[in-house]
Amino acid sequence: MKQNEILNKIITDRTSGSSEILTKLNKFLLSNIKEKGLIIESLSAARTKLSHFAVIKNYIDELNMLLASDNYERFIEYVRNNEEEDKLIIKEIFKNIYKKLPSAKTILTISKSGTLINVIKLWHKKRTNLNIIITESRPANEGKLMAKELLKCGLKIGMITDAMAGIFVPKADAVIVGADVVLNNGNVINKTGSLTLALLCKHYKKPFYVLASKSKFVNKKQHKIHEESSDNIWKYVHPNLTTTNIPFEEINKGLITEIISE
Repeated sequence: MKQNEILNKIITDRTSGSSEILTKLNKFLLSNIKEKGLIIESLSAARTKLSHFAVIKNYIDELNMLLASDNYERFIEYVRNNEEEDKLIIKEIFKNIYKKLPSAKTILTISKSGTLINVIKLWHKKRTNLNIIITESRPANEGKLMAKELLKCGLKIGMITDAMAGIFVPKADAVIVGADVVLNNGNVINKTGSLTLALLCKHYKKPFYVLASKSKFVNKKQHKIHEESSDNIWKYVHPNLTTTNIPFEEINKGLITEIISE
């Protein structure tokens, strides 16, 4: 596969979480680190396609600053160290959430969060009886992809439809989700369906935690909610039918028990 095809697959990924996409982008840059021209073109393309993800925008902005300083050695060092720093951040986030839920046996979540996947892997090493319930996360079904990833580690996974959340939230010790953006007013942007889980937690008096590295925090109070093609919801056409696909939504801070970061 040509390098531009590999890059395009990364920047058009609609099923992975922002942290996971960033990891893939960082590995791509690292594998082509000697091709400065390709690196510059790749960063430009990634910024165009992925700047709505705070963690990726911050990463690209930092790399562009290093490129502007005309010190490519520092640029290379930053890219090489990024993966190790991510591992340290995950360890800190896990330590902080585990303090909140040391005896938790059942966690419910949504979609596919790279941060949450890695945290759960560490959690499973400490508590092998951990049970994870995942909503399928329509319409892209990212929840199924997350389930496959965790099943490889020997975890017990319960897969449910999004509409079953009201049945299973009362059975969970907590709901934990990732985040694409954390606004400076404390609100969080995440996969649509997260708000439903937060409201259910409020009703059933269950904790609703958000896991987010500090790189996902932005200095703005609003985030533009965008629509995507509704073809994967329903391709049926009728003059009186409107089909809407809004992939991300905002969760008010009043519904969030705590945002757990490093």
